[in-house]
Amino acid sequence: MSRPARILVRLPNWLGDALMARPLLHGLRHAHPSAEIRAVGPAPLLALLEVERTFDAGEPWPAAALARRALTQRLRTWGPEAALVLPFSFSSARFARGTGAAMRVGYGHELRSFMLTHPRRRRSLGELHLSREYLALGEPLGVVPVPLPVLATTPAGRAAADALVARAAPGGRAFAVMAPRSAYGPARQWPAERFAALARALSADGRAVLVCGTAGERETCAAVADQAGPGVQSVAGETDLPALAALVGRAAVAVCNDSGLAHLAAALGTPTVTLYGSTSSAWTAALGPRVRVLQRPPVCSPCFRRTCRIGYRCLTALEVEEVGRACREMAR
Repeated sequence: MSRPARILVRLPNWLGDALMARPLLHGLRHAHPSAEIRAVGPAPLLALLEVERTFDAGEPWPAAALARRALTQRLRTWGPEAALVLPFSFSSARFARGTGAAMRVGYGHELRSFMLTHPRRRRSLGELHLSREYLALGEPLGVVPVPLPVLATTPAGRAAADALVARAAPGGRAFAVMAPRSAYGPARQWPAERFAALARALSADGRAVLVCGTAGERETCAAVADQAGPGVQSVAGETDLPALAALVGRAAVAVCNDSGLAHLAAALGTPTVTLYGSTSSAWTAALGPRVRVLQRPPVCSPCFRRTCRIGYRCLTALEVEEVGRACREMAR
């Protein structure tokens, strides 16, 4: 298949992974400027990425099985000629086959190769950066790397961020953002008391500090802000993803665990300091023009575990003074 007219992309389900798929999306649009490209993924991720116009339409991935079958049938009627399957799950390959796409490209593991026309062999975990793994899926369609622009924000997101900044950092005061949580689990989370100590230090430098997270992370973010004291506020759960992007894009510096917010900050061009624990920065370091990774791996790293039975020495090896110094050096 040389020039498919209709291309389907099944996006990853996580924020950080979706942002690491941007090189593929931009390369695909560059290689096939006239094709109709539809992306399937979680609605918040589509809302964040659609401003880049790398795809023509976004199809939210439903939670209910009946709605998923309806989506599959609707896409089958649309008639994709090629489908790129980025998630590594069995169900995502089954979904692509269900759409009737003649070419189906994905990694052939979890016994799903028979559902793909172009099953790719995946290298050992961490051998290749995840963005390069995704980009390689476009090779059968002639996709090559292209320059990656800074992630754009939406007008609505910028308006919401303006209102939040006016309240949390009035008078045009420079501010830092920090994200003390990670959906992956404790093995990616620098201790909350160290985030609070870092927030106090950044506030003493004259910056406001906004502690960011999801609605489900409000308790941790509020505790960090309360422990840090004046000049530090939690805004967890107060924004949708486009508004959060606009907010983070205005920050002087972002300091985050290995989390979706680190990838978001980096993609926006915000100076980003990322703290790594059990995972591999060689595999999932955030993509952006101003990123610094701090990692002190012990001999057991990377283990990719969510929790640890011997203590989180990979995280506790990172001292507040070291992280604060990196933030000051990176801040704009």
